[in-house]
Amino acid sequence: MDIQEYLRDPCGTSSLPYWKAETLTPPEQVKIIHCRDWKGQFRDYQRFFRVKHSLNNLAPIDFDYDTISIDYQTKELAEMINASYTDENIAVSEDDIRQWKKHETFSEELCIYINADGGKPVASGIAEYDSVCREGIIEWVQVLPEYRGKGYGKKIVTVLLNKLKKMGAEFATVSGNLDNASNPLELYKKCGFAGSDVWYICRC
Repeated sequence: MDIQEYLRDPCGTSSLPYWKAETLTPPEQVKIIHCRDWKGQFRDYQRFFRVKHSLNNLAPIDFDYDTISIDYQTKELAEMINASYTDENIAVSEDDIRQWKKHETFSEELCIYINADGGKPVASGIAEYDSVCREGIIEWVQVLPEYRGKGYGKKIVTVLLNKLKKMGAEFATVSGNLDNASNPLELYKKCGFAGSDVWYICRC
């Protein structure tokens, strides 16, 4: 994929961030189709949105947060992710999380969490930064189910966007399951992401 083509329209050109698209090859039984080309070709599919933030007019960080230590808080992070995605049947292991640290785009500065009153971690987020494209990528945002609707997700995204801009990112992207009952797209739209690109991940 040509990097200039990607930068002209990141979310419409690829279902993945540039660095992932350059390093990962989908299995043969998986077909990935943009919504403009979707004609109901497959019955077994999931829909994923992909939207972009210009990193302009960011909300300020006027609340407390902490940085996650991947070396020392791996278990806690895995437990939070798994507890937050039970409806999606998504689960990560501590080894999965340690592998993230090997990405060239990884920065522990972009791994954060927020405590509720009483010091309990209730929300966390992880982003990555591709210095080649100057693209920030929101990878994980999770809020424990009992703390949703209290603004924690928006706070996590606000911190990550501000950090990415400070690191030199010119834009940020995020993707997620369009049919997730928690409606993550609504959260990202409220945080300033824009776009209408949808990718169909199909098994054939």
